[in-house]
Amino acid sequence: MLNRNIRLTVCFILIVTLGAAAERPAYAYHTSADLAETTMTSQEWDAILQRDAEAEAQTEIPVLKTLPSPVSYKVRAGDTLYRISKSFGIPVQTLLAVNGINDPESLQPGQQLQIPSEQAGLELPGGQGGVIRQVLTSTLTAYTAGVESTGKKPSHPEYGITYSGSKAEEGRTIAVDPSVIPMGSTVFIDGIGIRKAEDIGSAIRGSRIDLFMDDVKQAREFGVKKNVKVYVLEGTA
Repeated sequence: MLNRNIRLTVCFILIVTLGAAAERPAYAYHTSADLAETTMTSQEWDAILQRDAEAEAQTEIPVLKTLPSPVSYKVRAGDTLYRISKSFGIPVQTLLAVNGINDPESLQPGQQLQIPSEQAGLELPGGQGGVIRQVLTSTLTAYTAGVESTGKKPSHPEYGITYSGSKAEEGRTIAVDPSVIPMGSTVFIDGIGIRKAEDIGSAIRGSRIDLFMDDVKQAREFGVKKNVKVYVLEGTA
């Protein structure tokens, strides 16, 4: 009876041991317990651990980092360093240091100042730098080509045609006051992106801007957005 019990015990131990080995995944990390159970040399285990570390590193998702594009501001008549710094939300001392200016009163119209875009929270799209010639704080609204905005029906020969003669396009066309933003100007609207000044409107006065949209419901839901930064870019009308 004793011998039979011993045989049963041995069989049970073998079954448990084999089962545990079968359940252990081939890719499991090697622990100190694993090291204790093997007669492999420390150099062999170092090689295995190194292989595991390299495999783990290869599964990580790479993080792509991009630096903000360089941005310049073209000084306008009447500009001061204080006004410029306030427009971009950066300290006057930063402008002085970045541009190597010793005399704050020495600004000249047409002079280009480098703007630390990372501090200003400004990055023009396209991965390229740009020259800003005007900074505005605007109120944004939206409009469509339909009767509710223009009084024109689809049958009208000028339906969907802007003041500049182009066809209005969502994601590109905006209506502006030409005395503030000249027709044809390219602007960068904070939180919106690049747009083109192609249209006007009877209610669009001062720094207010109307964004063209195809859908009436979407235009109404857009509502009114106040105190939005708008940058008029150089090289446009």
